[in-house]
Amino acid sequence: MEIVVGGLIAVVNQSLLYWRMRQLKHKNILDPKQVVNLARVSLIERLLLVGIMLVFAMQRLDPLSVILSFFIINLSLAFYKQCQLKP
Repeated sequence: MEIVVGGLIAVVNQSLLYWRMRQLKHKNILDPKQVVNLARVSLIERLLLVGIMLVFAMQRLDPLSVILSFFIINLSLAFYKQCQLKP
């Protein structure tokens, strides 16, 4: 169960990041200040949401398993996304 919960939290984290990246791409923001502000907002919202979800999961389940599954699945999703971007 810990692996599933950690994996779901990792998917939520990567989905929020991908959603913000698509917003940035569709708005055609070229001003560096706006890009930094959007990145800051994305970081804060993901940190809060994912952090709260991890805290609740670690209170109910084995903390080490939840954290390890979150990091492993999060890294694998990020690696998979990078492999898709390469031509």
